Amino acid sequence: MNQPESQDGELIRTAFDAVTEELRPGVLLVRLSGEIDIATTDFASESIRAAVAPPARLVLIDVSAVTFCSSAGLGNLVEARRLAGQHGIVLALVGVGRPVDRPLAVTGLGQQFQIFSSAEEAVTALL
Repeated sequence: MNQPESQDGELIRTAFDAVTEELRPGVLLVRLSGEIDIATTDFASESIRAAVAPPARLVLIDVSAVTFCSSAGLGNLVEARRLAGQHGIVLALVGVGRPVDRPLAVTGLGQQFQIFSSAEEAVTALL
């Protein structure tokens, strides 16, 4: 993956991580953290694609630790929604703070997602 360069030629490290946890059979929690931008979008996409697939019934994407979400990051969330629809999987966002809420609101995409404050709240409401 190409890392962006600063003006003095140094590589700019973009911190991002994705961890998937099975909360119960068929219920996955994907915890995204750090910056979701052009440098990390492929990694985010791979993590989301791996989770939003059968046999999962419910996939929660926890964005509470995301510090920045570019249009590439929004694209990852839209891709997750599309995949969930194709596979009949319920998808919801969890822990949406300002770094994710702002771009969702500005683009109008926020209305296309079920959003919960915690994974526990989402599981209770959706199962």
